[in-house]
Amino acid sequence: MKLIDKKMIDKLEEDLGLKFLAEEKRDDMMGRILELITKRAGLRIVENLSEEELKEFKEIPAGDTEKMEEFLLAKNPEVKDIFVEEMEAVKKEMLEHKKGN
Repeated sequence: MKLIDKKMIDKLEEDLGLKFLAEEKRDDMMGRILELITKRAGLRIVENLSEEELKEFKEIPAGDTEKMEEFLLAKNPEVKDIFVEEMEAVKKEMLEHKKGN
């Protein structure tokens, strides 16, 4: 994934204190977190596409994340920044929730 690289994922995992979890549980948790980040970023990105661009995007097969990323980066070079912003927002929310419990 070009929009969220391994270094970013490792940092997020560390910041959230997930390194101590068993690998299977950690992988499951990180999968859910990355899915949330992707959905939130995706909603923001889609809002900025024209009707034509949205139609074009929907024609990309659902599992072809590489083609989706290429399309989004071509249409909006700031797409990666949106993913970073959402990653930081999710991290902040999770840490605040953790403090509250």
